[in-house]
Amino acid sequence: MDDELLEISKKTGAAADIRNVCLTRIREGKISRDENPGSHFCVYFAAYDPEERLVFIGRHIKSGLWLFNGGHIDKNESPTQTLVREIKEEWGNSIKIDRIEKPRLLTITTIDNQIQPCKTHFDIWYFLPFNSETFNPNQELLAAEFHETGWKTLKEARRLTKDKNTLKGIDETERLLRK
Repeated sequence: MDDELLEISKKTGAAADIRNVCLTRIREGKISRDENPGSHFCVYFAAYDPEERLVFIGRHIKSGLWLFNGGHIDKNESPTQTLVREIKEEWGNSIKIDRIEKPRLLTITTIDNQIQPCKTHFDIWYFLPFNSETFNPNQELLAAEFHETGWKTLKEARRLTKDKNTLKGIDETERLLRK
C-alpha cells in the first residue's frame, strides 16, 4: 500500500513542493480516514470524453461545490483498490485494473467546515476516458452524494467550479485532450 503511494508521489507530475509534502505525510503513516480523520489520502476519478471534449462533474451535497467523483482511502487499501471500490460505490460500475492509467495529478485540499473532522485531504487524481453517450452510472448512487451531475464542456465546468483543485483537474483533462 505505502509502496504504491510512494511511487505515485515520486512520479506524478505535481509541483515539487506538493510531492514533498505528500511524501512527508506518507512517511508519517496512518494515511486512511479511519486511522487519521483529520489528515488522510483520497482519490479523485475524473471521467472525460476525449471525442466530445466533455468532463463528468457534479454539485457535491456536503461541500456544495462542483467536483469530480472521489473518495477516501480505507485502512489497508492501495490507491488503485480505493479507485475500484469508489467507482463501484458511486457509479455502480466495475472497472478493470488493467484499464486504469497511472494517476496524473496530486493536490492538497484544506477543508474549512465544521461538519466533518477532515481538515486536510491529500488527493491522488486518476483520469478515465469514457464515451459520454454510453457512460451509464447509477443515478441513485450518484444522488446520495451529489445534488446534480452531468457532462459539461471544459468552459462550462470552469464556470461552475470554485474549487481550485477541481480547476487543476479540469486543466489536466485539457492537457490530456491535446494529445
